[in-house]
Amino acid sequence: MIDGFVLLAPILLLAIVALLGFVGCQQLFDVSSGGNAISVKHVQTAVKPAPAGTDTITADPLTLQGGELIIATLQWRSGSVQQPAPVLTGADFAPIPGGGPFSWNGMDVQSYFAFNAQGNTSVSAEAVVMGGSNIQWNLCVSAYDNVDPDNPLYSPVQNGPSFVGTNPQTPAINTSQGDMVYAAVFAANNNGTFPGTTLIAAGPSFTDESGGVTNPIVEDGNTGNTVVPQATVSGDPNPRAFIFAVGIKAASA
Repeated sequence: MIDGFVLLAPILLLAIVALLGFVGCQQLFDVSSGGNAISVKHVQTAVKPAPAGTDTITADPLTLQGGELIIATLQWRSGSVQQPAPVLTGADFAPIPGGGPFSWNGMDVQSYFAFNAQGNTSVSAEAVVMGGSNIQWNLCVSAYDNVDPDNPLYSPVQNGPSFVGTNPQTPAINTSQGDMVYAAVFAANNNGTFPGTTLIAAGPSFTDESGGVTNPIVEDGNTGNTVVPQATVSGDPNPRAFIFAVGIKAASA
């Protein structure tokens, strides 16, 4: 007579293998998030100011490995009657669709993107405005890894040019698991003085990546839901503030 356990053993073994296989596949392919097994990762940010009257900003170099998404946000006010467009070099930058230029507080804000060349270990972004900027201006440059190379950015939003208050925020962005939201935030005193006495802190669920610079800042956060990019401004009871934000799509496994 054959022991019943012997008969059941193969069935139990198959069930265990199937269970392990399912768990392993879920961890490997992240089934619950539609196939994204990795998350966008912030690599490095450099925020570089330049005084009024200058025409060139060169950001501190980013130490990279190659293939990263680079986002650059520039704020300036042209001293030229012809209002020339800024020229960004250091990577093959292109304007982010829906990323400006935005008119805010008598100045312009625009965001650009590029992919770092494979194997390139350093990027020093430079912005040139012919005729110079007649106010203090800033170049914010950030690198992100694990980004979808074909559709890296989506859902650009901003809070409009006339916002006054200490809690600026944009419309919500709907993200997928592993994606990241990037935001650049600027603030000025109520009388328009930039940066004046205003200080900016990252909003809920966001990380300030600016390395001690308090205006402007770059903030970001990984998410997989609906998120409202926002920040907190202090130093003036009724500051002017501006946020540009955009979703960064994670690469698929």
